[in-house]
Amino acid sequence: MAEDQTNMDNSKHENLKILKASKDRFGSHLKLEAKVADGTVVIRWGLDDVDYLRIRDVVKNNYFDNLEAGYHYELLPYIGVSLDKPNGKQKFLANLRCVQGQKAARIELECSEKFAGNIEWFKKDVRCIKDLEHLEWEKFEE
Repeated sequence: MAEDQTNMDNSKHENLKILKASKDRFGSHLKLEAKVADGTVVIRWGLDDVDYLRIRDVVKNNYFDNLEAGYHYELLPYIGVSLDKPNGKQKFLANLRCVQGQKAARIELECSEKFAGNIEWFKKDVRCIKDLEHLEWEKFEE
């Protein structure tokens, strides 16, 4: 886990606020609040089971280990890559941010190549709400 780095270049994208990490009849997902140039939209971000379990394990606990309310998690719109030296295989690293009042911490966790690709898509191709229409939360409600 690393300290917060709030001045990182997010390529004109704000962090995605995590509203919920859960499973439903469509599969594992994050319910995210995305702020783009023309407004805010709540989206469903599908996850494979391994990514879901890793993220769920982070967001089910209060990172700052106290009972104070008012904390939330954010998904940062960038991916890190490291090289696993013995195997020569790339490891993709997602970044979450826990925010509580004036405190914030960045939490790094391994993620799948698919998850990393989705973050890159969001960062490079999403500019407005129309780009996220197919992921709008209401389309998946039962």
